[in-house]
Amino acid sequence: MISSDPDEEEPRDDRVAVVGMGVAVPGASDPEELWKLLCGDRPVFEEPLDRFRLDSFWSADPAAEDRGYARTSGFLHGFRPRPGPAGDIAAGARSAAEQNPAWLRHCLRQARETVTARRTDRYAYYVGTSALVGQRTDEAVLAECVPRAVAERLHRDEPERRAEAEERLRALLKHHHGYGAEEPRDTLPDRVARAAAAGLLPGDCEFAVVDAACSSSLYAIGLGVTSLLAGACDIAYCGGVSGVTPRYNITFSKLRGLSAGGDVRAFDEHADGTLFSDGAGAVALKRLDRAVEDGDPVFGVLVGFGGSSDGRGTAIYAPNPVGQRRCLDRAWQASGLTADDIDWVIAHGTGTAVGDAVELRTLAAAVDPGSVRCGSNKSLLGHTGWSSGVVSVVQALTALRRGMIPAQRRFTEPGLTAGTGDRVRVPTADVPWPADGRRSRTVGVSAFGFGGTNAHLLIADREPARAAPRPARTEPDPVVLLAWTAHLPGDPDPAALVRLLRDGRLPGPRTFGPRYPAPPFQDVRLPPPTVRSTDAGQLMALRVAAVFSAEHGELWAPMRPTTGVFAAATGPPPSSMDHLVRCHATDVHRVLDEPDRTAFTDWLADLRSTTPATTKDTLPGLLPNIIPARIANRYDLGGPTMLVDTGATSGLTAVHTAIRQLAHGGIDMALVLGVSATSRPDFAHFMGIEAERIAEGAFLLALSRESVARAHGLTPLVRLHTAWTGSPQAPAEYALGGPGTTEETFLGADGILAVIRALHSAAPDVTVGPADGEPGPVITLSPADGSPVRKTRKTRTSR
Repeated sequence: MISSDPDEEEPRDDRVAVVGMGVAVPGASDPEELWKLLCGDRPVFEEPLDRFRLDSFWSADPAAEDRGYARTSGFLHGFRPRPGPAGDIAAGARSAAEQNPAWLRHCLRQARETVTARRTDRYAYYVGTSALVGQRTDEAVLAECVPRAVAERLHRDEPERRAEAEERLRALLKHHHGYGAEEPRDTLPDRVARAAAAGLLPGDCEFAVVDAACSSSLYAIGLGVTSLLAGACDIAYCGGVSGVTPRYNITFSKLRGLSAGGDVRAFDEHADGTLFSDGAGAVALKRLDRAVEDGDPVFGVLVGFGGSSDGRGTAIYAPNPVGQRRCLDRAWQASGLTADDIDWVIAHGTGTAVGDAVELRTLAAAVDPGSVRCGSNKSLLGHTGWSSGVVSVVQALTALRRGMIPAQRRFTEPGLTAGTGDRVRVPTADVPWPADGRRSRTVGVSAFGFGGTNAHLLIADREPARAAPRPARTEPDPVVLLAWTAHLPGDPDPAALVRLLRDGRLPGPRTFGPRYPAPPFQDVRLPPPTVRSTDAGQLMALRVAAVFSAEHGELWAPMRPTTGVFAAATGPPPSSMDHLVRCHATDVHRVLDEPDRTAFTDWLADLRSTTPATTKDTLPGLLPNIIPARIANRYDLGGPTMLVDTGATSGLTAVHTAIRQLAHGGIDMALVLGVSATSRPDFAHFMGIEAERIAEGAFLLALSRESVARAHGLTPLVRLHTAWTGSPQAPAEYALGGPGTTEETFLGADGILAVIRALHSAAPDVTVGPADGEPGPVITLSPADGSPVRKTRKTRTSR
């Protein structure tokens, strides 16, 4: 069992070394090829060719309904997988649409090549990705939605013929999209990540998919660092994978965020937007003392990580300099360095004029005159989305080895640097960067995710002389649970909720109905058009937070800047399924013959009447990582914000992640959120679960360290300890899916409900874990004051 008990002795070395790396991007299949690409002057952008039919999704008119105006992106058309055994996924993928696991596997293979492993090593594996950046996921969703709807139109009262038509249409769409008969849920992020690591990493290693939009892979690295420093693993593999999809380009077009001219010019006066690219990357991490002992190559030393949320800003998709400055300051504070010690920052630098200007001015306000060079790889490489952070890390590590800071390519009119004075310099020529015997060379990597999730990582060529050691812990400071609440259909009273906890029986309806009802304005603070374009999961998150506030007050109020939100959800967002059909309607229409085409057209008309066309609100309304970001935005929270996904154990993983972050000291309070937002039949079939078993609802926990709780006059309910195991010994009553649980499932939120149920046990110590034999977090609840683990719930305030 891999423990993460904050009371245990910490390892003596508090620096982490990168001992392996791998990358796959358009035009480059390893770090050396990436370096050559970024030292050249030729962008990677091209049309999709055989990936998808451009004329089904493109229009020169930016206002065209459900169409995008950009013709080019960065595609991994010439991908050369790392050699593996015959039949290996990296060598045997049948089409570009199946490549996400292959790209990631290729990077893991590269990263492993330089790593010395021992038989007793314990592993951790974190991947930044999302269901919204997988073409194969989109096509699998279409293969569930369209056949079911068309067959229902054609043969509503003929069950046998309806089933036959559904299977025929599903096979037709699968053939059109060029993939086989795998289960639809195998295209989901947690399964893609596990498939990529199969046979390369132990199946029971600590694992999580992290979704923080474009900062996801940097957050994955941050989780790896925390795991190593907690003594919970010996080697951590961290990275990300992201693919270009037609729907993502369409939604970003409506934000006017894509380059209309097809040319990304980061920091340039003529910047008119970004272009997305396929990409994957991975790094292998060890504690520095262990790496030196093993004789592994030390490509760089990770000396400081900072994560933050934008909190309350002008809009969920608008960059906020307050949030960006927080993550810079936190990385510098963690490293013991100042701005004077930083030589170069690889910025997020997407090529959008507003975003680049905010980033440059925020950095300039934080550094001394002339002290930092700043560049972006996106002018040549494009925006590799969820993998962009790790791709920049690979660039930084290669630059340290090469002893050179590359020039900023395609940078001719530095108008966006106005207002920064001479504090930030964008290099127009390659800058020698040789090793210096007097000081370490240090580079910062920034990634700012959609929805205000920010990350900054500091990398040095050796341990800096000024790096401050982490203060020794003088006394135990366990993580505690402060309060919880639930939001379920029918808004059941506290007594009914207790019955759910005690007997495993739902206190009311299983679902909220065909469409989730819009919460009151004071809960969401969003205009009606935005609410209509916002997924039910996000609205449920805001509603459960409002219920929590009404019951317990805003416990986070004294520590807003250091409160993080960790959400658990799994499966495609429900409204994204309908929106996907809108975007792919022309492409689907081409495939169908009569009478299927007429039935599809009729259904599409009905769907369009209830699902809004793509607008600037659509992308933030669909992205899963915005589920926790909505709470951070609504309540002005500044800690890290992320969604974690490990399938059925997602809720347990969210609690585990929050405990680990609190124990590490980076935050003072954690809100842990679980959401189950749909039970519709096409979603259930996609997930491989009977629709009648899926229940809808949201659950919210508030966690803190005991010392913080006491300092703010908050009474802990129980102490929480977490560990990761491949063979959980949890009592069956509190194992996911075990006896005593509800027949219904709240999907990724089940783990959070199990923790709440355990809270009401009369036993002095209670353990919650995954189903027998499955790897995952095991959470132990123990008394905070010597009394049994029990809680009397407050009466809900009427609204």
